[in-house]
Amino acid sequence: GMVYDYFLDHARFPPEFKGWTDVVQPFTYRKDVPYFQMLVPTVDTVRFAYLLEVCLDVGRSVLFTGVTGVGKSVITVDALEGLRDKKHVVPFTINFSAQTQSIDTQYLIESKLEKKRKTRFGAPVNKKLVFFV
Repeated sequence: GMVYDYFLDHARFPPEFKGWTDVVQPFTYRKDVPYFQMLVPTVDTVRFAYLLEVCLDVGRSVLFTGVTGVGKSVITVDALEGLRDKKHVVPFTINFSAQTQSIDTQYLIESKLEKKRKTRFGAPVNKKLVFFV
């Protein structure tokens, strides 16, 4: 296999390489989830969610690229929701259009922050805000 077919499992000691196929969960259909929000777990969805989590753990931004319709947004939203309780993440989605003004973006972001001091804003206590654009 290729190097991207494996990840380092830190849950074991000593850590060992495992295949992504070993951790893909089976799909469970739910009637209450709209069709375009359904996420069928695959090696790619698990891998991207893992990379997003690891990058957020070390304070790095993430950019997923790909053609339209491959599921970048669905994977990201699902992964961030999964981190809500696990890592105390508070995810917010920001949608842009050609009419989006920078000041509107600033106000939107600031509206999600708590005032800490006169000129300092931040995430709620013991939480990490993550903005998905």
